[in-house]
Amino acid sequence: MSQEELKQRFNELLKQHPIEIEMQQLYYKAVQSGALNIADEPASDYRLPKIILYAVLCAMSETWQPTQEYNRQEAENLKLFI
Repeated sequence: MSQEELKQRFNELLKQHPIEIEMQQLYYKAVQSGALNIADEPASDYRLPKIILYAVLCAMSETWQPTQEYNRQEAENLKLFI
């Protein structure tokens, strides 16, 4: 596979599975969970949005992790470089 072919496959994957929609759904789930004290957060602060973003990305990483052990190992190795 060439780098251009890889880029094309990656972009196709993103089009088939719109990550923004999944992120929005998880955001609303987080906000409505009752686990956050939104009213006490200062409007000018990014603390709570960062917490939500981190939790959303963690949840998504579990959903999107490779199913085969070899592929998970390769992904873990790649994480060391990015």
